Formats: sequence, C-alpha cells, structure tokens
Amino acid sequence: MMQFHVKHLLIAGLLGIFMLPAIAQKMYRCPGTGGSTTFSDTPCATSSGSEVIVKPASGEAAPQAKPDPQTRGAMDKRNAEYNALLTPECRRAREAFLTKSQQKGGMEELMKDGNPISKAWEACEFEAKGAIDKQSIKDRERVEAEERKRIEQDRITQKKLECTTKQKVLDDRRPRLAQLSEQDRKAFAILEQQVAQDCRY
Repeated sequence: MMQFHVKHLLIAGLLGIFMLPAIAQKMYRCPGTGGSTTFSDTPCATSSGSEVIVKPASGEAAPQAKPDPQTRGAMDKRNAEYNALLTPECRRAREAFLTKSQQKGGMEELMKDGNPISKAWEACEFEAKGAIDKQSIKDRERVEAEERKRIEQDRITQKKLECTTKQKVLDDRRPRLAQLSEQDRKAFAILEQQVAQDCRY
C-alpha cells in the first residue's frame, strides 16, 4: 500500500517539474494489403488492428527529445522550488530515487525491488506530500497575483484609452470654443477638469 501511495505522490510531485524519459512506447500492429502487416505509432484505420508495447531490449529508458531551453529552464526552476521544500535527507533520497529509477527502466521497476533507495524515498512520503501541497499553494498564489496584475493592466489600458478619447474631444473643440453655446462651454470645462484630474500618469 505504501508503494502505491509513494508512486503516485512522486508522479504528482514531478508533474511539470522533472520529466523522466519514457519507459515503453505504444505501437499498433495493422493488417495491410495482401496479408502484410505494418506497424505504426497511430491507431489502425480498421478495428482489426492490435496494440503492442515496445520496450527497449536493454531495459533502459528510451531516449526522449530534449525540451527547448525555455521549457527546460521552467522545469529546472520548478524542480529547484520543490527540492527547497524538502529536508536535506529527503532531497538526497529523492535525487537517488530519480537517478536509480532511470537506470532501472522506470519508477515502477524500482518500486518492485524494495531496495534501500526506494525505502528511503518511501520514508519521505509524508514530507513529499507536504511539499506538493505547499507548491500547489504557491502555484495558486502565483496565478492569483498574475490575474490581479492582468486586471490592473487592463484597467490602466482602458483608462488611457478613455483619456485619449477625451483629450481628442478637447483638442477638436478648443479652436471653436468661442463659437460654442454656453452649455457646450460648461461641458467643455467639466471635461477639461476631468482630464486634468484623472489623466495624470
């Protein structure tokens, strides 16, 4: 039961943080013309095909395309944030578990062994869950802060647009101010005062 919990906690904690290479690749065996058989990484066009799992002969993880530098940087930053929430002991246990799982062909294979490395990481289950919860709170706070910033930026943009429109009205009417009616001149004065008060950046 402990192994099941740790495995899923680890997957959740590493989601978007540290992408492990794929252990196996899903392929499809599809019937071709004249009794031939083809293999593809996409489902067969007909229902008569079958799914096969292709695992590297060495048992090691299959190579995966490297992410672009920006994505890699975001993953490294998130990984560092997660590690910072762990004690030094659990941080070492996690790094050892990740390294060994890559050598063994994946997390599931390592968990089956019940070796000291997986047991050391199992002992950090409670702490790992706490770190995931804390990181989730940070993520939510970050999203909320970005949303507040976006709303404020939208407000400023809208205010600038309104001020630009009001200023244009003033510029259009100012040369004809003497020709305007008394009511229009009062409206002009009010608008001019509003621009002076509200449109200072």
